Amino acid sequence: MRNLLKTDLYRIVKDKLFLVLAILAGVFALITPLANFALLYTFEEENIRYAMDAKSLFLNAFGAGSNFGLICPILLTIALCKDFSHGTVRNKIICGKSRISIFLSMFITASVILCGIMLAHALVTLGVSLCFFNYQATPFTGADFGELMLTLLFNLCTYLFVAGILSFFSVAMKNAGLAVVMYLAVNFFFVIYGGILDIAFLFSGSENTTAYAVFEFLSMSNPFSSSLFAGETGYTWKDFVYRLLPTLLGTGGAFGLGFLIFRKKDLK
Repeated sequence: MRNLLKTDLYRIVKDKLFLVLAILAGVFALITPLANFALLYTFEEENIRYAMDAKSLFLNAFGAGSNFGLICPILLTIALCKDFSHGTVRNKIICGKSRISIFLSMFITASVILCGIMLAHALVTLGVSLCFFNYQATPFTGADFGELMLTLLFNLCTYLFVAGILSFFSVAMKNAGLAVVMYLAVNFFFVIYGGILDIAFLFSGSENTTAYAVFEFLSMSNPFSSSLFAGETGYTWKDFVYRLLPTLLGTGGAFGLGFLIFRKKDLK
């Protein structure tokens, strides 16, 4: 299993698409803070200029529904599908590798690449952002550090879910094109679904109503939700149950379905 994982990681890193990913990660990390600085600099009011902070740009860099967060999984899907189009998977089976180890290696490879490159992209975004903005309006404290680590955990778990989806579509679809289209459809669904729920959540009434509780759960459990920030009182038990649990269950479900398809897949 270890050799198989090393081989898969090496193949992805050596692929030209990985170089394209690295370049795009750097470009978006540079352009986004610069564009926000240029936009806010046009406002004369200082309170508007200081409305943006490096923390927001850093955490928004993890967004799965826009900019690099959308491009990265697409290019990675194409790279993963090369295992099938080039006959690499068939050769692995001939060499005695089990299908569960092959699929598990694919999932772990997708998870490592996605989480690693998205974290690197966000860190570079933070570094560039700090050249133009304060980290946040208030002094940075130990509690802020704890909330930041939890926010990173939620965001990286989202990309475990994305890795599960990519692994599923890579084995379920006949070619990379169909896998990309299906991922785009899932991505757009969650983004649009999340936007509608966020609006419904705002107009659902007081916190004591059933409608409010339902929309709160549906909104927070959306894996692609952009609202991955701690509230004024920090994270609560709802953040862990509503956000983390559905994402991990979705990851497990995508992995399980993907393996069931791969186990019966006819490799030619």
